[in-house]
Parts: sequence; C-alpha cells; structure tokens
Amino acid sequence: MELTEREAAEFDKMAVILNAKHDALSKLNTGMVRQILVEELEELKCIQAVEKERAGVLKELSLSGKDLNSRAVLENKLGAEDSKVFMSLHASLKKSLARVISLNGISRSLLKHSLAFIKQNINILTEGGKRKLVDRRA
Repeated sequence: MELTEREAAEFDKMAVILNAKHDALSKLNTGMVRQILVEELEELKCIQAVEKERAGVLKELSLSGKDLNSRAVLENKLGAEDSKVFMSLHASLKKSLARVISLNGISRSLLKHSLAFIKQNINILTEGGKRKLVDRRA
C-alpha cells in the first residue's frame, strides 16, 4: 500500500512537470523545455525505482497486475479491510497515471505541431527549396 501511495505521488509530480513542459512548448521556449526534460528524466528514474519495488512486492505476494483489479483475490491475500484501502489507493494511482498519459499526449501533439510549423517556415524561407538558407562555405 505504501508503494502504491508513493507511486501515485510520483505520477502527480510528473503531471506537474508535464504541465510545465506543456506551457514551455506552447511558448516555444526551447531553453525551458530543455530544463524541464532534465527534470522529467529524473522523475522517470524515481517512477521506475518505485515500479521495480512494487513488482518485487507483487512477486512476493504471488500477485499479478490483473489480480490488483480483483476484489476477491485481494480480500483473500490482504483481508477485507486492507483490500478496500488498497483498492482506493490503486484507483488513485490509476487516476494519476491517466492524467500523466493525457498530458503526455498533449505534449506530443504540441511537438508535432511545432515541427510542422518549423517545416512550413523553412519551406517559405527557401521558396519551396529553390533558395538556400545557408551557404555551405559559411
């Protein structure tokens, strides 16, 4: 249960980072995006560490990821009261994960649009490739 709480907290931290990345991408602030990417990678390391611990605990308890959604299996392993608490924590974790997935999708979309915008501007500046932007001798 402690690991599930920690993992949900880590995903909440990631959501904050992804919100900041979303803002930086919207403003086309590449310096800020670089800084946020470093934070994002550090947070991913934390999430991976917690996930690795959680996988170890699941293995010790002889549970699979599918078992975490089964009230009967959890009640059998944890007891009725603890399984209710765990189900609530697990729902919170799923909600945090869904938020991160959504924010990540928005960032991905912003990056695609930014790339298209850059390509369009290069196309305009080079008159469809007829004009050079940079002289190779330079």
